[in-house]
Amino acid sequence: MTDDNPKGSHGMDQPEERCLSGICGALDKIGTPRESKWRALILYMRSIKDFDFLEPEQKKEIQALVVTVLKEKDFSEERFAKVIAENGRILYEPWRKKLEAAVRETASLVDEFQTAFRRRRGDVQNLEASAVSAVESGADIQTVVSRIRQDFRKVIRDMQKDADDLVALSMTDALTHIGNRRAFDRFIENAVTAAAEKKHPLSLLMMDIDHFKLFNDEFGHLVGDQALATVASILKAFAEDMGSMEGKTVFVARYGGEEFAAIIPGVAKLEAGDMAEILRNRIGKYNFIIRNAQGEIISSGVKLSVSVGVAELMDDCDAPVPAHLVEASDEALYEAKRSGRDRVILSRPGGANGN
Repeated sequence: MTDDNPKGSHGMDQPEERCLSGICGALDKIGTPRESKWRALILYMRSIKDFDFLEPEQKKEIQALVVTVLKEKDFSEERFAKVIAENGRILYEPWRKKLEAAVRETASLVDEFQTAFRRRRGDVQNLEASAVSAVESGADIQTVVSRIRQDFRKVIRDMQKDADDLVALSMTDALTHIGNRRAFDRFIENAVTAAAEKKHPLSLLMMDIDHFKLFNDEFGHLVGDQALATVASILKAFAEDMGSMEGKTVFVARYGGEEFAAIIPGVAKLEAGDMAEILRNRIGKYNFIIRNAQGEIISSGVKLSVSVGVAELMDDCDAPVPAHLVEASDEALYEAKRSGRDRVILSRPGGANGN
């Protein structure tokens, strides 16, 4: 008896038949081994675009890796291992960098805490000696108590200052001396809450130094650090100018790596875009001086540019939450980079970005 059921005895497509349609058919045409780990890997990598936890740049790199694999048509075991390793690097590199930065920051805080502890331990020892001296001085009880109280108050004030300094240090990027990611997260949380309650505008600028990896490769990481610190100083000066001349609050922070952020409460997107252009021009016109480890000038007149994405809370977000605002400005930033870099792109509702 002939089986006329094209789906097999269980009424389901056989694996071979499923692979003849859509992407599997395309993989067949280029000679990808069927029913293999290669096919599973390529299908997985093509689905990366749907992974919300990945940054746009990561998705772009993985998609490019897929294209390379399909063009090369090298499906050997050795190539498979290399593709797996490269995919892993793309996925985990941002987290590795963040972990390294967190470790360095923690080590700096521990050193500062130990320094403060040793300093105050000496103060406590001096306080003990001062109290004994006051008691042994033979002065009346009121005078003795007054002297001891004054010494205690001084130590308490100094300890409070140490605590304030440690809090400030934990919110400051050690390299650039502007706000770090922790400070950014705290500020934007409060700013979003205030903007939503008062129905005031709130804009976010996300900016990335263009081709910074190439800059590091050419001049070295030490010079790269100098460039990051200089860009941060330009951002800080801009924030101070906006505060003193126009009464606007501009909170700037190093978001991570070569990416910076500026949170601008009370400013709508179009005005924030104008401010972003001012920043872009200031950075683009700056003549960077390259110095060696001895401080000698080895190159001058070096130029850097930045790409900037701008988004507004009420205009570009499905809900008034920090993550949505960051995502909207990030999308605009990556559109600026895809469009040729060294430009400002304003986010538009629905994900369509434009100048």
